Amino acid sequence: MKHQGNETGRQKLIRAQGVTLWHQIQSALEKELFEGAYPAGEKLPTEKQLAERFNVNRHTVRQALAELVRKELIVVEQGRGAFARRDKLEYFLARRVRFRENLLRQSKVPSEELLKHDVVSADSVCAKALCLRPTASLVRLRSVGRADAYPLCCTTQYFPQERFPAFADIYAETRSVTATFHALGVFDYVRKSTRIMAKVADAEEARILTLSRHSPVMVVESVNIDSEGTPVEYSVCVWAADRIQFVIDSD
Repeated sequence: MKHQGNETGRQKLIRAQGVTLWHQIQSALEKELFEGAYPAGEKLPTEKQLAERFNVNRHTVRQALAELVRKELIVVEQGRGAFARRDKLEYFLARRVRFRENLLRQSKVPSEELLKHDVVSADSVCAKALCLRPTASLVRLRSVGRADAYPLCCTTQYFPQERFPAFADIYAETRSVTATFHALGVFDYVRKSTRIMAKVADAEEARILTLSRHSPVMVVESVNIDSEGTPVEYSVCVWAADRIQFVIDSD
């Protein structure tokens, strides 16, 4: 249910001393959001359309939108515009963490796109996480995970190349780490450790996750082990902070 006349009709603002125009715009849009004029996930009018509606310049509109972002009522996606905020997905961190299962349990359609794969030498962090010698060869995957085609995270994963030389080729077909492990004889794996940090998205992360510049992201570093306790995967996953909330499950 879009607000009638938002895109084309002019709306008068009070141009008086001490009454900021951007705050009036922010208040008007906030009222419309609460009234359901823009359902969750729906795009708001463009900056140009809002500037015409309120007869102001686009800088004034940006100030109003920035306040709505601060109040967590909208999100601004790089190159796409402003959208009414969706409810955050719950992502369960437990002994067994599976991307597909986490999304399916919330009636979302999961998908993973492989962006790049190569073989690299382990740095000190990877070598320590995987209990390997420094400079050991690793299969590295770079992928983006989506829910209902909406980007949630971009992940860099490392696997011992000596043990899993065909990992990238199998994953390119299955699009599933679990299915790839099964094909390579690892029928169960569990989380050994998880570390969570917050930071600002870099340019590449913002592009992949369609975030505006300087958006916050959550970084999850993890190590998975097989049934013998041997590390089989080290990953660094960058999540769009406004689309996810983590739930620690003590199973």
